[in-house]
Amino acid sequence: MISPRILQSIDSQYHQHAHRNLYYQGSAAVLPWTRFTRELLTDCPEEILALEDTHKSREIVSYLTMQARKAFCHTNQYLDISTTHTDSLQQVYARLVEDIIGAVKDRRVDETILSARHSARLREWLRTSNPFTEKTFAVAGRQLEPVVCAEYEAVLQLEVLQLNTSGIKGPLLDIGCGPQAYLVKYLRSQGIEAYGVDRFIATPAAFLQVGDWLDFSLSPGYWDTIVSNLSFSNHFLHHHHRNSPDCARYAHKYMEILQALRPGGSYHYAPSLPMVEEYLPASQYTIRNIPVTAHFSATVVTKKATAEE
Repeated sequence: MISPRILQSIDSQYHQHAHRNLYYQGSAAVLPWTRFTRELLTDCPEEILALEDTHKSREIVSYLTMQARKAFCHTNQYLDISTTHTDSLQQVYARLVEDIIGAVKDRRVDETILSARHSARLREWLRTSNPFTEKTFAVAGRQLEPVVCAEYEAVLQLEVLQLNTSGIKGPLLDIGCGPQAYLVKYLRSQGIEAYGVDRFIATPAAFLQVGDWLDFSLSPGYWDTIVSNLSFSNHFLHHHHRNSPDCARYAHKYMEILQALRPGGSYHYAPSLPMVEEYLPASQYTIRNIPVTAHFSATVVTKKATAEE
């Protein structure tokens, strides 16, 4: 269990540096310590040295990594933090913990050196995992303006996705269901077998899986209904407009989603994806586009009952 003082230090660091631009020039790109962190390293060296225990250090590194993933995604929901990138981010924090333990053991705790070293590693991780950030963030200010990201109420999602609870067939999968999983929980309250997957789940449950949709494996012909509201297709469109190399990964996952439908099953999503929908074979799928606003539409792709797997 992580000690209260270490938790307070970690949480204060993330609070102080929320939306900080790691590419900003000069000292502002470094993540200085908070008062709680300084006091922890000055007054409680025994708590730091206790982290030489492998189990305790792993717990700290996991917590640091989880909080960092949340912080990055709250700033920009389009950041790719799938399994591979999460593993490398975890290495960044493992090295931070090693550095701090070593500095305390040697009684040479230098905030300037430790902060600069960690900030440089985070910046390199961001540059490697999400190359578009270097160009985009380099011209931004010290604090980044968060990309709007919200979790909508179930009734609104049903309206946008053209779904009626009386006609929904289960099992249903919500890809990018949101931390609160509003739609999944609402559908289950209506007796519908619904499940969700999301990078962040506020309250764990057997019907909710924590994970990135690019890593989530879908069994062919298993789902009657799959939905994703302003999640998977929104990110796919983002990568398409940026000519991102990740576009191919999204295209592959999109086809995996369609193949996961049972014959007669439907994939409901918003926004629409005209750049791939036009290539779907009419012999296997029917496509319905529904205007939501003047510049925004939803799509329902239904696998024909005669479609061959």
